[in-house]
Amino acid sequence: MLAVRKSQVLQDEEGLLPRLLGNAWRRLHPSVQARFAHEPEHPILYEGVMETVHCSRAGWLFAQLTRLIGNPLTSRRGQKVPMQVRLTRREGGGVWWQRTYGFARPFTVVSAKRENARGQLCEYVGLGFGMRLRAYEKDGALHFTSERYFWELAGVQIPLPHWLSPGETHVSHTDLGGGDFRFTIAMDHRQLGRTFYQTGIFRQVL
Repeated sequence: MLAVRKSQVLQDEEGLLPRLLGNAWRRLHPSVQARFAHEPEHPILYEGVMETVHCSRAGWLFAQLTRLIGNPLTSRRGQKVPMQVRLTRREGGGVWWQRTYGFARPFTVVSAKRENARGQLCEYVGLGFGMRLRAYEKDGALHFTSERYFWELAGVQIPLPHWLSPGETHVSHTDLGGGDFRFTIAMDHRQLGRTFYQTGIFRQVL
């Protein structure tokens, strides 16, 4: 499905992630490269099942508070939760991610990954809130970790105290072969411990 010859992938190395990763980009699994080499020209749809969707009591509270900025966190819990992930490119650059959890009452999270004025990778949610990300490769998989949460006003990022965040975010994208990949996200707060954890297997359907 997403198996792409290395020569094809290298044509896209001027994209943001290839630029940020440098030589580490070439160590990523070719299918991971194909998914992240460039912004999508047309909408892309992934479908899969979240084996685990969990949040702690503290995570539940953070999820309630973030409803004010567009529900970037889900307070619900479940096992084997169907999920759709839609990627689109928006005017002004960046990739919009729409994640819909198939609970009895569906829940949708929307965020945008794009670079800021300094060329750093950031993920934005609502009202200018977001987090600055560090991308790296490990064992052929792509990882993202949050470096700082912020509120952006008129292009200026104002750092938020760590204790006001749900914790350090760690996202991994690991190719499993045959068109499947594993997506995992964990958030760990310095004082409150693990606040959120989700993992599941997906594949592209559009």
